[in-house]
Amino acid sequence: MPTIGPTRSLADEVADSLRDTILSGRLPPGERLNEVRLATELGISRGPLREALQHLRGEGLLEVVRRRGSFVVALSIDDVVDIYELRAAIEGRAARILALRRGPGEFRELHTLVGRLDRAAAGGRADEVRVHDLAFHEAICRLSGNRRLHQVFVSNVPILRSLLKLDEILYASQPLLAREHDVLLEAIESGDPDRAEAEVVRHLENARDLVSAYLSRR
Repeated sequence: MPTIGPTRSLADEVADSLRDTILSGRLPPGERLNEVRLATELGISRGPLREALQHLRGEGLLEVVRRRGSFVVALSIDDVVDIYELRAAIEGRAARILALRRGPGEFRELHTLVGRLDRAAAGGRADEVRVHDLAFHEAICRLSGNRRLHQVFVSNVPILRSLLKLDEILYASQPLLAREHDVLLEAIESGDPDRAEAEVVRHLENARDLVSAYLSRR
């Protein structure tokens, strides 16, 4: 299962780098990946590279053509819409459960994560913003207590890391993005499940629209 925290393999890191390159358009659709050249450029052996490529094939970002190798497949706007609609469904439900539960332990963890996100955004530390953003959304799903819901979220973590990178670039400012998470936490803490779910869905729909618009202009 993909990891949220810092314990990640070399193959995970390579997959992240290649995924970002594909989603940014620097590796265009139809491009053939030369394993020997890539391994040399990245300074790694072909074992971790092949594992990374397998991850990307599983995500639909690469396709294998027999006797020719791996080719880049564009992430379509429909793919982005599907991913964010899935997130809205599971994270909205998780927020609803948390709002009804209103446990102080759960809220303490969410406050800690939002505080870290606020400080990283204020300091302009984009990589930390991305880590804390993802951790906050993962925590909402995990703290809901619904294990299967959480598993669905975690299974999408690799592609979410790259989409978050685009999302955060496209936001007007990182402090504005951080403020949206303050609003999400306030809604969950309110004890109003409808408000909590609606705020999470609104937040994710906004991110969906930003990323979709970016991809349509590429």
